[in-house]
Amino acid sequence: MEEMTSAQDEALKSKVREYWNAHPCGTQFTGVEWGSKEFFDDVAKFRFKTQPFMAKLVGFRDFARKRLLEVGCGLGTDLLEFAKGGALVTGVDLTPQSIELVKKRFGMEGLPVDARVSDAEHLPFEDDTFDVVYSFGVLHHTPNTQQAIDEVYRVLKPGGKIVIMLYHKNSLHVWLGVPLYSFWKIVKSKGSALMRPTVLEDWVRVYDGGENPLGKAYSRSEAERMFSRFRNRSYAFCDSYRRRFPAFVNAVNQKLFAPWCGFWMIIKGEK
Repeated sequence: MEEMTSAQDEALKSKVREYWNAHPCGTQFTGVEWGSKEFFDDVAKFRFKTQPFMAKLVGFRDFARKRLLEVGCGLGTDLLEFAKGGALVTGVDLTPQSIELVKKRFGMEGLPVDARVSDAEHLPFEDDTFDVVYSFGVLHHTPNTQQAIDEVYRVLKPGGKIVIMLYHKNSLHVWLGVPLYSFWKIVKSKGSALMRPTVLEDWVRVYDGGENPLGKAYSRSEAERMFSRFRNRSYAFCDSYRRRFPAFVNAVNQKLFAPWCGFWMIIKGEK
């Protein structure tokens, strides 16, 4: 995306806050009352049924007695798993609705949490505060992703670890989806979208809903530059199981494609 002025940045961030406050991630997968035990159970069940690799991939049980920050904690589904693994957890989210639900969820479990409304680009913590910073599918939704990454570095202790997921540009989801989406846009607009330069950005954006105001994807080489201050960087790629695809299609994708061209890029590293 092109560089924006500070005023444009804040205006876009306001739209991002408004969208995710009205549509906390995970609420689309259940029809029951928000905040009920059944609601939280439904969200977690869907999360780990369609992403069964999560525990091994991100290490929910690997950070006992460590101070862990999740940037963009949403409904607290992952944060709760880290807490059950013994981590001392803090969660921040741009939206008040999510933070309210996180506090309710942890209250039901009888587990402590420090949950705050906060901007990923301006974290409200001192330098060198956390042993671990985790963020899954969030930093590509803030206007200045690099500033958010720099904030992660700032609040991480020397030797601390990151586990961060960003959308992956060089992925099957993009390679197949962008041409098809372009064709659909051209047909819909009767040709006026033919030269539109933002089809990739649009396709990534609508992954989280047609009204989602912002979504970005990055290549591994771009991530290398963005995370260059971190040592011992490693990358893994994966995909969620897609509900609209038959089981055999999901199985083929998980086996053959997701590990190298999945839409989710996991970056790990140390300060």
